[in-house]
Amino acid sequence: MDQGPCTDDSSHEKCLGRDSWTLGYRVPTWEKALAPGSPPTVHSLLEDTQVHIVILSGFGHPAPNSWDVMFKHCVNFSMDQCSPNGTDPYKPKCPESDWTGKVPAFPEWLTVTLLCLYLLFTNILLLNLLIAMFNYTFQEVQEHTDQIWKFQRHDLIEEYHGRPPAPPPLILLSHLQLLIKRIVLKIPAKRHKQLKNKLEKNEEVALLTWEVYLKENYLQNQQFQHKQWPEQKIQDISEKVDTMVGLLDMDRVKRSGSMEQRLASLEEQVAQTARALHWIVTALKDSGFGSGAGVLTLAPQKAFDEPDAELSIRRKAEEPGDGYHVNARHLLYPDARIMRFPVPNEKVPWEAEFLIYDPPFYTAEKKDVALTDPVGDMAEPLSKISYNIVDGMTDRRSFHGAYVVQYGLPLNPMGRTGLRGRGSLSWFGPNHTLQPVVTRWKRNQGGAICRKSVRKMLEVLVMKLPHSEHWALPGGSREPGEMLPRKLKRVLRQEFWVAFETLLMQGTEVYKGYVDDPRNTDNAWIETVAVSIHFQGQNDVELKRLEENLHTHDPKESASVLGMSTEWQVVDRRIPLYANHKTILQKVASLFGAHF
Repeated sequence: MDQGPCTDDSSHEKCLGRDSWTLGYRVPTWEKALAPGSPPTVHSLLEDTQVHIVILSGFGHPAPNSWDVMFKHCVNFSMDQCSPNGTDPYKPKCPESDWTGKVPAFPEWLTVTLLCLYLLFTNILLLNLLIAMFNYTFQEVQEHTDQIWKFQRHDLIEEYHGRPPAPPPLILLSHLQLLIKRIVLKIPAKRHKQLKNKLEKNEEVALLTWEVYLKENYLQNQQFQHKQWPEQKIQDISEKVDTMVGLLDMDRVKRSGSMEQRLASLEEQVAQTARALHWIVTALKDSGFGSGAGVLTLAPQKAFDEPDAELSIRRKAEEPGDGYHVNARHLLYPDARIMRFPVPNEKVPWEAEFLIYDPPFYTAEKKDVALTDPVGDMAEPLSKISYNIVDGMTDRRSFHGAYVVQYGLPLNPMGRTGLRGRGSLSWFGPNHTLQPVVTRWKRNQGGAICRKSVRKMLEVLVMKLPHSEHWALPGGSREPGEMLPRKLKRVLRQEFWVAFETLLMQGTEVYKGYVDDPRNTDNAWIETVAVSIHFQGQNDVELKRLEENLHTHDPKESASVLGMSTEWQVVDRRIPLYANHKTILQKVASLFGAHF
């Protein structure tokens, strides 16, 4: 508020510092006071407008009628009251003037502009600062509200615990009651029970139980809030969708597997019927009925298509006693006119008594006699062969330990197969093979790894033999003393053999043991070692060298490998691969946590 006009003996500095806005407003006014009679300026123009009224009203000052009303008592200022050079310590320095000494050298319009900006920004800054302080104080109090309330309640309880319950002025009655009890009735005083600083053991247990209960409620609340987050909801929905897709795929596989099982059962029944008819025709011929030209013979049949891996697993789970012998007990032997002796599930182990077991003897003739065992029959002891040891260049040891040799022939450690001899295999006893599983990540056009059901997808290098409907891993039997399988050598250029052997030695062994193969017999079976060779990056140097050294990489060389083809296929349960190879591939997918 205004404190009245300045007197003549009032100091100039005192006049300039009276109001809250004087610092910015008195500067231009002081210049006007020092130059009375100057020509019309911005100040004089503002006198005819209402701008100064808005400025003064915004800062809580009454709006004067003119600028001179506020400063009419302060214009009594002469050059004698100031020091031109500022050398007099008792007088203020005079403002700079032009050569006439009448008009200030500092422009008045700039002074007014700076005044308005100063007042505007000062108002905004101080107001925002005040709001920020209020907000900070509110947040500080809000964060400690619970603690403040607890302390205040504790003080209130202590206060009411240690004083009479009646409020003033009724507290006089309480004092009167105490006076009568102590003096008249002489009742001794009873000390009030003070608040405990240390709890008893049972009380402490109850308190801890209550705290645990509150903690569990808090954690459940936090977990519930976490589930309400959009990202968590999207992840939950994605997991549910993946689960539904997996269930649908499994249902489709189960249906197709059930159909395959029925077809396999039908094939077995047809084969048994054909065998019975053949026996009837042979018996009629031996009895003199009909001629030899009319005798029906069984047409050769190709190897059964191996069932899906999941169907085989389901059969093993549903039919106790199957063990490894599922494919090895197919009635029709691959690429031959030989039929196996039927072996029920419970008669597969050699320990089970099977008196009528009379399997046929079959050994295929091989072109390269030096790389195979003798044909052998029931009368030939094959005494020159040494089993369970390294026999010359042939390793006849089994991964499952020592096997039984009976009548000069080894017995399949997994049980009966319904066929004696070595079949189409090369050696009696274990026939060791190598299955390299070459994989890489499946990538899209942008180079990113493809995913299915949140899992990464693999691609595996497979090969297809002529006149075969199934793909296979690029492995198989090996020549004595060699490391690479014969089939793999057929698809790889010779200059890359040594490099691939190095990759095999650096690979990871994923399986080692017996293989359920349709070519297995009672005296010859296949055992394999599966080695995983995985290329992490798409720009891997060894991967590029491998692709460049595949024979089928060059179309001109396709004819030189007798129509054998190789390609990269996506690892999936529906891949058209032999069942035993698919089982190995599933182990590789599990090794890398990939989709299968």
